[in-house]
Amino acid sequence: MTSTPRIILASGSAIRREILTGADIPFEVMKPDVNEDVIKEAGRDEGLDLESLAMRLAEAKCMDIASKTNAIVIGSDQIMEFEDRAYDKPADMTAAKARLMETQGAPHTLINAIAVARNGEIVWRNLDRPTLVMRALSETEIDAYLEAAGPDILHSVGAYQIEKLGSRLFERIEGDHFAVLGLSLYPLLDFLRREGAIAF
Repeated sequence: MTSTPRIILASGSAIRREILTGADIPFEVMKPDVNEDVIKEAGRDEGLDLESLAMRLAEAKCMDIASKTNAIVIGSDQIMEFEDRAYDKPADMTAAKARLMETQGAPHTLINAIAVARNGEIVWRNLDRPTLVMRALSETEIDAYLEAAGPDILHSVGAYQIEKLGSRLFERIEGDHFAVLGLSLYPLLDFLRREGAIAF
C-alpha cells in the first residue's frame, strides 16, 4: 500500500495556513529562509516582468524547504500591480493610508504564484491574476477603516484583508477568491488529488 505523501507549506502566512486548514488538507508548516528583497532586486536588474518575479519568489521559498525533504512542498508569493507598478506590503499605517488613497476608485491586480516541489524538484506551477475594483472612498472613510481594521492590514500588500472588514472597500472582484487571499486553492487541490496526497 502506497503511503500518502507529506505536505509542507513553505510559508509564514497565517491566511495561507487558514486556507489549507479550511479545506481539511493535512499539512505541516516550515518557514523558508529566503531574502525576498535580494530576489526582487535581482529580478528588477534582469528586467523580469512581475509574473516571472512572483514565480521566482514562490520557487525560492519552495526550494529552500524542498532541498531538505522529499515531501510535497508548496511555495507561494503575491505581488500587487497597480498602474504597471509593483507594490510591497506597507511599512506602517501612514503608508497604508497612502496606499488606499492612491488605489481607491480604481482597479488593481494581485499576481498570485504557486510553485510545488517533490523530491527536491519543481513539479507544478500556477499563476493567477485576479482584478479587484476598489470603490471610490473618501479620506474620512479610509481613516475609519484603518482605525477599525488595525495594524493587521500591514500583512497585506493592498493594506486590506478582503476576508474581513476590507470587503467593504470593494465594488467587485474578478477572479478566484482564494488567489486574492494568497493561495489559489482549486488548481492546487486538483494537483494534490493527482499526486495522491488527498483522497477527493
